[in-house]
Amino acid sequence: METSKFHELCNAYDNAQKNFEDYKTDCHLISIEIVKELKAYYQVPDSQFSLYRIDAKTGFDLVQSALIHAIRLQQDHYWHFGIGLTVCKAPETLPEELILAHLMFRKNSNGNFNIKSSHGTKEFEIIKGDSKSYIPFLDDLFDSIITSYNNQLQQFLAKKTTRKLGFQR
Repeated sequence: METSKFHELCNAYDNAQKNFEDYKTDCHLISIEIVKELKAYYQVPDSQFSLYRIDAKTGFDLVQSALIHAIRLQQDHYWHFGIGLTVCKAPETLPEELILAHLMFRKNSNGNFNIKSSHGTKEFEIIKGDSKSYIPFLDDLFDSIITSYNNQLQQFLAKKTTRKLGFQR
């Protein structure tokens, strides 16, 4: 029995859906790895780390649950999510400041991933399962945070403040 053109369309749709679900799963797994690598490389305590979903106006919405709720595929074909690092003069002391960083990644044609921060233009290739491949990106992000502190006078008051990388008020 010959399949109809309509059945071919349905099969093509089914294959496209399966391919996208596989892609989404790969991207979710790499986002988990990105967070794991960042926390390990910077030695960030769990109590000083937070996850954010980036909203339509590039705002940060705190996510209390799994990372899958933070990552979003945007029209620029990048997956977006935010991280928060609560820093202070000494670990877990006041005053403290929340550093928010907007991260973006996408799968490339090599099957690896390109990652960058929203305020940066340079993409870095990361390889799933290869911790060393994360180092150039993590060093660049670290340097941008340090530069932010070195280039801007920040008033440290007895209250919490927020520093959004790449955003000017």
